[in-house]
Amino acid sequence: MKKTIILVIALGTLTGAYGQKERNFSLFLENVFSQGDVLQTNDFVRGMNQKGIPISDFTASDTRIGWQTRGTQQWHHLHNLPYYGMGFYNSLFSHKEEIGHPTALYFFFGGPISSKQKYSFDYEFGFGLSSNWKPYDEIENPFNLAIGSYMNAFIDLKMGFSWYLGKKFTLNAGLRATHFSNGALRHPNSGINLAAPFVGLRYDFVSREDLANSVPRPKHDKPTPEFNISIVLGERSVKETKTPNIKKVSLKSLSVGYLKPTQGVFRYGLGFDVGLDENRGITVSGDSVVLAPQKEQLFLGVAPIGQFRANRLALQAAVGCEVLSEGKLVKNQFYQRIGIRYYLSKHLFAGIAIKATNFSKADYIEWSLGFRARNG
Repeated sequence: MKKTIILVIALGTLTGAYGQKERNFSLFLENVFSQGDVLQTNDFVRGMNQKGIPISDFTASDTRIGWQTRGTQQWHHLHNLPYYGMGFYNSLFSHKEEIGHPTALYFFFGGPISSKQKYSFDYEFGFGLSSNWKPYDEIENPFNLAIGSYMNAFIDLKMGFSWYLGKKFTLNAGLRATHFSNGALRHPNSGINLAAPFVGLRYDFVSREDLANSVPRPKHDKPTPEFNISIVLGERSVKETKTPNIKKVSLKSLSVGYLKPTQGVFRYGLGFDVGLDENRGITVSGDSVVLAPQKEQLFLGVAPIGQFRANRLALQAAVGCEVLSEGKLVKNQFYQRIGIRYYLSKHLFAGIAIKATNFSKADYIEWSLGFRARNG
């Protein structure tokens, strides 16, 4: 999880870099409250726990600081004047003696899907690091098969309405979905999934009218297709050992992809993944783990890609199908990937993603560093 901590610090630095030129003009503060359902996705939350009753609800609050874009750059207008910032998430579950008191520090980005003078329909996504969980322990916390680590990834999606209450106050309300897991760095790792309505109150230090009318719309630069190649690394715990999490295996792969822009903020294309996965074909006996020959670790997959781009930041997802696994041709073996990517320069980018298999099981947290070549 040290790499995840580094990512959160980096995201905080990037947020400051995004807002450096604008922070004196477009700063806002916001408080958000949520109360909703714990999705019944594993036996622990269904009732196989110390109390013997389902873990069905939770409450949460967010304290956030952010920056509202002012239209000074082309991408501000492509996203209808979006916003971004850092948030602190605090939650409370009914079974806190088995779950803990989880908190999270996260980066968020959002904006209007459509907007009118007095209201807008908005989207938002957030990524970060959660902590203060009470993870599985064979003796002290044996029922918690959902969370196996003190720190876990935080992924949050929101859809909602914003009502502009005068020039500086905004009331937000809608639905959010939140996911916690560690990408199989430690087991057990069934994860916790939440769904809830939310309501928030935001205060802008500069009125929205002043922001919208402060600068003219910049000239439009037509986006061009791009070719990406990246080195991808991952690590996970071996699941079947007698002593949990005593052994780890790694993933090393090369990913290539072609992305074509649409008229708006999306890109789409096709990617290929080839590499070595030490978790394939392993032999486990007690705490002894024997890796398979490299030929059996080899995999090859192809995946359609979709990307949401906001200046240097991108949210990217892929649904792929492996054609080669453990040295054999295969079919109906699917994998999924969702993550964020930051373009460090015109040609270099770095990213983090969660890779899952069969639409249900986290396989790896992947770290990538890549090169981008563009047409034009």
